[in-house]
Amino acid sequence: MSLEQFCTDTVMTIWHYHGGCQVGKVVDNDYKVLGVDKLRVIDGSTFIDSPGTNPQATVMMLGRYMGKRILYERFIQGRK
Repeated sequence: MSLEQFCTDTVMTIWHYHGGCQVGKVVDNDYKVLGVDKLRVIDGSTFIDSPGTNPQATVMMLGRYMGKRILYERFIQGRK
């Protein structure tokens, strides 16, 4: 048995679920839930593809990025 086949048969994931709320299907590119005002989903459920590892750092980066973007949007709206 090859090493690749052995890993396929025996290695298990610890189940980092993702992808249930995909961008373009459930949320738009600003992570706003389609058809629902003032609600965003910014977490691993929006991933289309797995990052290939524990998604914690990716989720944290996405949250920080979108948090800064939301604050900027509010700042711009306040200046109008």
